[in-house]
Amino acid sequence: MLVRSGVFLLLTSLAALIIGPLLYRVADRARSGLIALDGFVMVAISGLVLVHIIPHSITAAGTVAVILALVGFLGPGLLERVLHKVARETHIVTLVLALVGLMVHALVDGVALGTGSEHEHGSVLAIAVALHRLPVAITIWWLLRPSVGAATAIATLVGLAIATLVGYGLADTLHTALHAKWLWMFQAFVAGSLLHVVVHRPSPFQPPSKTSGAFYAGVGALIAIGVVAALADTHPMQQEPGSLGFSRAFITLTLETAPALILAFAFAGVVQVLLPQAPLKWMRTGHPGSESVRGVAFGLPLPICSCGVIPLYQTLINQGVPASAAMAFLVATPELGLDAILISLPLLGTEMTIARVVAAFIVALIAGWVIGRLADAARPSMATVAAAAPVKLPFITRVRKGLQFGFGEIVDHVGPWLLVGLVVASLVEPMLRGDWLTALPWGVDVVLFAIIGMPSYVCASGATPLAAVLIHKGVSPGAALAFLLTGPATNVTTFGVLSKLHNKRVAALFGLLVAGLSIALGIVVNLLIKGKVGIALSAAAKHDPSLLEMICLGVLAVVFALSILRQGPRGFVGQVLRPYAEDSHHGHDHSHGHGHDHDHDHGHSH
Repeated sequence: MLVRSGVFLLLTSLAALIIGPLLYRVADRARSGLIALDGFVMVAISGLVLVHIIPHSITAAGTVAVILALVGFLGPGLLERVLHKVARETHIVTLVLALVGLMVHALVDGVALGTGSEHEHGSVLAIAVALHRLPVAITIWWLLRPSVGAATAIATLVGLAIATLVGYGLADTLHTALHAKWLWMFQAFVAGSLLHVVVHRPSPFQPPSKTSGAFYAGVGALIAIGVVAALADTHPMQQEPGSLGFSRAFITLTLETAPALILAFAFAGVVQVLLPQAPLKWMRTGHPGSESVRGVAFGLPLPICSCGVIPLYQTLINQGVPASAAMAFLVATPELGLDAILISLPLLGTEMTIARVVAAFIVALIAGWVIGRLADAARPSMATVAAAAPVKLPFITRVRKGLQFGFGEIVDHVGPWLLVGLVVASLVEPMLRGDWLTALPWGVDVVLFAIIGMPSYVCASGATPLAAVLIHKGVSPGAALAFLLTGPATNVTTFGVLSKLHNKRVAALFGLLVAGLSIALGIVVNLLIKGKVGIALSAAAKHDPSLLEMICLGVLAVVFALSILRQGPRGFVGQVLRPYAEDSHHGHDHSHGHGHDHDHDHGHSH
């Protein structure tokens, strides 16, 4: 019976390689079907790489697998920027590497199917293998048939089938060899390369309209999310004793944050339309200290991420706003959003949330006051075109528009970062061992995480679940705070813009000041806060969710699904990838619609 189960698993995996192209052909009869298939492939493969291949590589090869995966994902784009003349060749090499990686993965799958016949869970594993292989087959057909022809695509699928058969037939011989560290390091690298090819490849299918294209692609993406969710814990990773698995950690974190997020989206949206006008001239008055306070106050209610605040900073400088106010706005806006504050309460606790708010206010105020006075900005004329007087709408209408804005535009911009934060935190929970964190000398972790946050594009809300898990795994509250301060406030683009608008000295001093203040405040927090803070994931997972949490989780799922349908998966993912695609000259499609135009009726003249 067990042997039959093993053969059934093998036949199921091989059949999926045939069904994939057939589904593509069926979808080819309707343009909407191909667009939906495009969304399905992008999300399914990305999810399998992030939730399945890379975590297993990290478990087998250690943290070096993370570095290799990042090199595989970001390396081709960087090479294409530097070597413009060989951009096409670089992309082809990346595609070949990705295909080689799929062959290796097929061999590993064959070995897993051969050894899996020793277990009694054949039917469940058969479904998992079919779901896993189906998007792989569709992806190969989707990548190769339009560009190099059906014959090459068929040959590649045949190669996958042969690799699977070889792995199955030599399962006992290859089982030990395939646990080699170097092989999983290679898997991590090619997984990153595959992710680059799938995510950065523009859709080959032109929709009838932008709106309908996003909707159909969104439908495919939502189906793929269900597939990835079904496979998340099919092959459990080796995890630290006492840690939660990926799915359990993700559900626990989402349940804990859902009520706060629903309140944050509603409150942030309504605040926008109920606030009185705050014209730019209000920030042009006073001395540098008061200008910094006004910059913080102006940016506090705006739900703008670290990449979206940069063009607004340029606008403020170009319209004659003092650098003190603009610099404080640049730091405070991505760090002190209402959504970030509200999500901190259930995940980080009251003490840590208060410390986060106070510390962010101090960093923004001092950065604006000190660096703003040193900034040698070229001032345009103070004369600006007078804005038309806003039409006064009834209170109920303004609240309704605010809720539409909160659960629409704010979710579109902040939601992808939140989802990334929840996924990364859920992956870190089972994989990260806390012993090396606790072994660091006192204060070193604060410096380490401040440095890690500096070059990163981190959304304050999206980074909060990760900070909560890091504290749970042994990182000190001060180190988590330093990461939450430097991550949203500083990144590569910020330094580039400050150098361009002012000079390199201002950019360097800005980075040093923010890092120094973050480290100092992190050490102070470690001295003041004793004992455990934040959520205890293991304890929270044991409690049955309340009715309120279940309702909010359902609402949150619908809100995120509607955001994916509005933007499409490429627009949704583009909110996170766009900072890494700035000034890109290669031929991929990076126009993900992340512009923070904010032409809504909240009265602020951006």
